[in-house]
Amino acid sequence: MGKPLSLVRPKLFGEDQLECIRQAAVGILAEHGLRVLHPGALEEAKRAGLRVEGARVCFDRQVIDRFLDESHAAGRAEATDTEEPVRQFRVFTCQYATHVHDLETDTVVPFTTERLIEATKLVDALSDEHVVGAAPGTPGDVPGLLQPLMQYIIGARYSRHGRHPIDARWEEPMPYVMEMAEALGDPIRSLPVYVVSPLTMGAESLECVMRFRDRLDSVHAGNMPSVGGSTAIRIADAFALGIAEVAGAAIVLRAITGLRVSWGVGAMAFDLRGMAMSFGGPEHQLFRWAGEEVNAFFHGHAVGAGGSWSSLRTQAKLPGPQAAAEKIAGAVAAALLGASDLEGGGTLSLDEVFSGEQLVFDCEVRDHVERLAGGIDGDCDPAAAAAEVGAGLKSGFTTLDSTLSTYRDVYWLPKLFERRSLAGWMGAGCPDLRDRAKARVRELVAKHDYALPEDLSRELDRIYERAAKELA
Repeated sequence: MGKPLSLVRPKLFGEDQLECIRQAAVGILAEHGLRVLHPGALEEAKRAGLRVEGARVCFDRQVIDRFLDESHAAGRAEATDTEEPVRQFRVFTCQYATHVHDLETDTVVPFTTERLIEATKLVDALSDEHVVGAAPGTPGDVPGLLQPLMQYIIGARYSRHGRHPIDARWEEPMPYVMEMAEALGDPIRSLPVYVVSPLTMGAESLECVMRFRDRLDSVHAGNMPSVGGSTAIRIADAFALGIAEVAGAAIVLRAITGLRVSWGVGAMAFDLRGMAMSFGGPEHQLFRWAGEEVNAFFHGHAVGAGGSWSSLRTQAKLPGPQAAAEKIAGAVAAALLGASDLEGGGTLSLDEVFSGEQLVFDCEVRDHVERLAGGIDGDCDPAAAAAEVGAGLKSGFTTLDSTLSTYRDVYWLPKLFERRSLAGWMGAGCPDLRDRAKARVRELVAKHDYALPEDLSRELDRIYERAAKELA
């Protein structure tokens, strides 16, 4: 086994720059405060001793600095030196798609219950190939508030990874999602609060935490500011604002819930021409790495200590050149810098479209980067090398036992990508790569064999039927 190939990630920020980001974040939060779009939360913040002016919670610099110091110290205390695990490259699918790529028509169409079941069967059939995920979207033929419940049922019924709770997205279906999670043995004990840039906390996620906090152990405050859209165009300034809003949200959440609160900052690429977030470009990966450095600085741990991810995201709407280029570029760079979990498998158009064809291509990408990161075996035994060369000169190297026994250790053998000569490909009838991928999708769906135990399936149906009556 050779030495794995890896690169040393150059730092995007110096320590002095990160310290300046902290100072800017403290100044922004102290000057502008945090707008909270929840009257009950504002009242509880006031009772907890926080200063409230109108719809904003205001913070003294000392309070902010103390909170950031505590977060840094807690992160350092939790950091441990662990042995580097054996890298297992995995592909994770996404749960937010509203549309699906139809194999027969090569068009993008809305997800229906039937299409979502088929997509979930495909994801599960690839679990032996280290694909992790459940229902990769929401069924549009189900009433809006029932969509997350049907998605959860489909994921649990047809995927061995489907017992993990999904994002309910709205406050109304949340109690039924929590009940389903309890029935499946994976109860929800933590919820996120999404901070809306700039400097605003509220809406559905905060309402869910306020309503169900007695059933929770922890809360996480996070954000997705768009650089140049909902936050500053200069990346350091964007992170300063991002830290201000999630740190402020964490202070408020800790005060009003009494729960353990984690927090982290992000920064999203934004296309001013389309006025929307844009994934898959070089800035998407750069901002992601920058976020890892910023979070590591504020939480007192090493970069990547919390796990490093690679993105298989793209803005392409169909499988093709753009999807291939953006996905492989992000995956190779991140894999060489230590990542082994690739998220966004089968996902197109940020996270709006799921494609089974793209998912099997993404598995090829995963295998490609796993082999690349595996490096080469540079050991050489002079006597054995001389003997092998001598044998090869007599009968040819392709006939040697050592070649046959070692070939799969040296070469990755793709399932779909073409490796034959032009003559060999033409002799096989010039098979089209996309046709082969579609055939593999159909084969995988046909062989799906997972089923949720019947008693659990009936319990989910019972909860869904009650939700349909009560939410109507």
